[in-house]
This record gives sequence, structure tokens and C-alpha cells, in this order.
Amino acid sequence: MILLAAYNGQKYIGEMVDSIICQDYTDWHLILSDDSSSDSTFSILEDYANRYPEKITHYKSGKKFGNAQDHFMHLLSQHNDAPYIMFCDQDDVWHKDKISKTLAKMKEIEIEETPALVHTDLVVVDGALNVISNSFCKHSKLNGNRLGLNQLLVQNVVTGCTLMMNNKLAKLSCSCPFPKEAIMHDWWIALICSVFGKSAFLNYSTMDYRQHGNNSVGAKNVASPSYLLERLKSRAMKKSIRNSVEQAQAFLNCFGDSIPSDKKLIINDFVKTKDASIFVKDYIYLKHHIFKCGLIRVLAQFIGG
Repeated sequence: MILLAAYNGQKYIGEMVDSIICQDYTDWHLILSDDSSSDSTFSILEDYANRYPEKITHYKSGKKFGNAQDHFMHLLSQHNDAPYIMFCDQDDVWHKDKISKTLAKMKEIEIEETPALVHTDLVVVDGALNVISNSFCKHSKLNGNRLGLNQLLVQNVVTGCTLMMNNKLAKLSCSCPFPKEAIMHDWWIALICSVFGKSAFLNYSTMDYRQHGNNSVGAKNVASPSYLLERLKSRAMKKSIRNSVEQAQAFLNCFGDSIPSDKKLIINDFVKTKDASIFVKDYIYLKHHIFKCGLIRVLAQFIGG
């Protein structure tokens, strides 16, 4: 099952859907959903559903979401019966082996009755699909293998449009209402899997990740100390950490006593940093190895978080 949440996507969405139709793995079904677009997105989705009725469904929620994360989580709550589920953005292009490669990795790691998640690297491209970087991870100075709870509490490395989850994780992700404190749907689901399941990174670019100025979340190039200075000056790091702590508290509220005790201790300690002194915060970061990825980000975290 593939879930595509669209909003004012008429410029690129046809190219995206066509790349799914051309997949070398053919046992898929695509759910298209529009969030009250003001352009011709709705009619484009309707046209695809009419042309490919056995493969594509145009789902009409009757709701206005206003953001990608609520839209995707609603779709997941309504369409989570498939063995495997993927998210899809409206403006990218999938490589023809995206599903087959991701599914093969899923089969490697999946254990019966255990929530499981696989995510992959991406090619960063401009609006015309010219390559900016062959690796989103290298471009953004991220490590896709940083999937431990202590790592994901403070920084997400799972890009939703590359994510595949199994049915167990999909059901678990819908077991409590999606909280307003959740920063993004992919981060929330990655946290759930870090606590209750098994996650893996496929170090292979499965799609073109289009950067055109209107992305909900784009690729950031963190390459110099100027990034650190900018984050400190704008207090963006402090806000980022606070948002992460509030998300962690929401996680405790949702899953409570079902969280294994060792992992609950880490989350509880991280939540304590919200109003703690910088010395207590840094002690908790060091105690549980709660670090962002890369020296520049870690410095910003310890100085400005």
C-alpha cells in the first residue's frame, strides 16, 4: 500500500504517479488524497484513479488538514491493513526499483509479530531533476543508521518518503491519536519503532528528492561553522530541543507503561531537560548518549540547547 498526500501539486504530481506505475515490483495499490487544493490537483488524482481503477484509489476524506503530517497520519489510520505501507510525496520521482529494493531489505530484518521499518537514502535534485547530490545523507551530513532511541529522541534521520513499515508498526502507530506535539509523522513512527520494534537503513538512493522552494521539509547542507553560529543566533537549536522534549513527553503520554523500563528511563530523563539548567541537560545528554549527528550539531546542542 502506498499513501500519497497531496496539496497544490499539479506541477509535479503526474510525474510522481507515473514513476510508481513504472515500478519493477507490481503488487502495489496507491491511495491518492488531496487536502483541498486550489489548483487542478484534485482532478489530476481523479483522472489517474479512473484510468487505473484496479491499482489506484482516489480517497476523499472530506477533511481539511493544513499540513502533511496530519494528512499522512489520517491516511495511515484509514488504510493500514496491507502487509507493508509506504508514504509518498507529491513532487518526487521514484526509481523503478524503489519498492523492490526496500521490500528486500524489509524481508531481511523482519521478525514475525515485531514492528519493523526500513528507510533509504535519496538523490537530491532541483526542480528540473538536475542532480545536486547523489546522497541526501552526505549532503545533509546525516547518518541513516542512527536509529537508536537515544539518537532519535533529539534528531530524526528517517525521511518519510523513503519509509516502508510493516503492518504491525502501522497498527501500533495508529493505536493512539496523533499528538499535536509530534514534530513530523516520519519522526513519530521512527520513535515508535525504536522503542517497540526493529529499524534498518538501506544505504541506497531509491528516489529523486526534488528541492524547489515549496517543500514541507527539505534537504539542508550542514557544512561549516556558520551553521552553528546561525542556529545559536536565532535560538533555533533551543527551540528544536524544546520541541523534541515535548514530543518525547507526548510519547510517554501515548504509550505509558507499555514502554520497556530501560527505554522509559531514557525518555523520562530527556523530558527532565525541558526546565533543567544547562549543566543538568548536558549531564543527561552524556549519560544516555543523546547526541545529534555530527560535531557542528552536537556543539550547537550543548551550547544552545
